[in-house]
Amino acid sequence: MMIKNGIVLRGGAAEKWCRFWNVSGMSLWPLILVSGLRFSERLVRHEMIHIRQQREMLVVPFYIWYVLEYLIRLPFYGKDAYYNISFEREAYSHDDLEYSDYLEQRKPYSWFKYLWLSSLDY
Repeated sequence: MMIKNGIVLRGGAAEKWCRFWNVSGMSLWPLILVSGLRFSERLVRHEMIHIRQQREMLVVPFYIWYVLEYLIRLPFYGKDAYYNISFEREAYSHDDLEYSDYLEQRKPYSWFKYLWLSSLDY
């Protein structure tokens, strides 16, 4: 559990939310909800990046931008629109062990550079 980058919750209500949305994990600032069955350090690192993104965008604008970007990308990418959202691109690019210290080095609004890249560019 890390407050600076989110509070990780497993099981109980977190499990129910993940099951309801059919996801392994999700970030609802300041909480990181993780399915106990699919828990991994990589998943937590991914969600910690989203917590940082949410914090720097003052939370509510993050969710508005996220949904709008998804809707804009949907006609171009179809079922892959989710993977092409700039927030997801940044998180997927830096959630593995090789980038375990990414959040310590990350500059604010780093997701912005992924806005113009396709998922094939990185």
